[in-house]
Amino acid sequence: MLLTLLKKEVKELLMEKSILIGMVIVPLIIFPVMGGLTSAGMGFAAQRSGQEVVVGVVDLDHTNLTMMLLPQLMKDEEIQAIMLNCRNREDCIQAAENSDVKFFILIPKGFSKNFTRGVPGVVETIYTFEHFTVSDLTVSGKLSTRLVNVFRRLAEKIHGESVNLDFFEKPITQRPAVIYLGKEIRAPLEVIGSAFMTLIIGLPVVAVIISSYAASIAATSIALEKESKTLELLLTIPAKRLTILLSKLLGTFLIVLLSTFSFIIGFGIYGLMVAGATISVQTGSQISFTQLNFGSFLQPSPVFVPVLIATIFITMIMTTCIGLLIGILGSDVRSAQQLVGAVTFPLLMPPFFILMFTSIDSLPLSVKLLLLAD
Repeated sequence: MLLTLLKKEVKELLMEKSILIGMVIVPLIIFPVMGGLTSAGMGFAAQRSGQEVVVGVVDLDHTNLTMMLLPQLMKDEEIQAIMLNCRNREDCIQAAENSDVKFFILIPKGFSKNFTRGVPGVVETIYTFEHFTVSDLTVSGKLSTRLVNVFRRLAEKIHGESVNLDFFEKPITQRPAVIYLGKEIRAPLEVIGSAFMTLIIGLPVVAVIISSYAASIAATSIALEKESKTLELLLTIPAKRLTILLSKLLGTFLIVLLSTFSFIIGFGIYGLMVAGATISVQTGSQISFTQLNFGSFLQPSPVFVPVLIATIFITMIMTTCIGLLIGILGSDVRSAQQLVGAVTFPLLMPPFFILMFTSIDSLPLSVKLLLLAD
């Protein structure tokens, strides 16, 4: 008897579309897709980080040590050194932004004199970014490590076995600066990276959650009508089918509009909290984003806010329409909500998994077109 009842329960559950699709079929599709997308994104990031890094060198010292020996040691560390002829720091930044050189170091006057005496030199490292992705941060972190190795080898060549261990451990003092979209902030790269990783991951996830919620509202509105048997009654009233559809869409759009404003207000509060946050840097001291003028660094351009609002609103409209279609397919509220998650998740997540690791400009044309179409 137990076996008979068990077979009956399993058959009934598998005959339910929402359970069959959401619990059996979708995991077999979503997880391989997620694995492929994540693997592709990490592959692009690893390929980029493994390439030879091009670094501009601004030599204000003009000695054989900085002009001949240093570039050769950088080449041994897979760093292609390009000597930049600049009058001052601002000219070098402008030259870097107008070229393919995204990283450059500035060697001050008197560096060789101090270095040969065993005094750690001060080197300014400047990173220019157009996009903040995992691959950008990985390349920048590896570059910082490679530069330290270069100057350690330089100290070993100059001082030999008599090199001071403290000097060998820290041959230079880096003064990092980050330039993003023409705005500059002087701060350790790990501080900027941690803040931007929060934005890279947090902002898309919140947008996906809100868009999925909009689709769920639309699907629920139709499923409630079907479950309470009022959809047939609604279709019998003297009103055009298009009018009924528009009322459903407009009703959901009002909720979507409210969600959009809620998202903007919540994200604004989030930005203020990040701006006032305090982070512990490698020196052991506490440094806040307010002290770093981080708020002005992240200040959006006049075009950014309207584009962001329009993008979120259009995305919610599209997911709302998808939700209405799914609500028609679902037999009740529960099945409709399960189908919403199964359908919207594959549509919304691929760009997130790929663009988190690399920028869209560095992707192959076919992948770029697929992401833009999605």
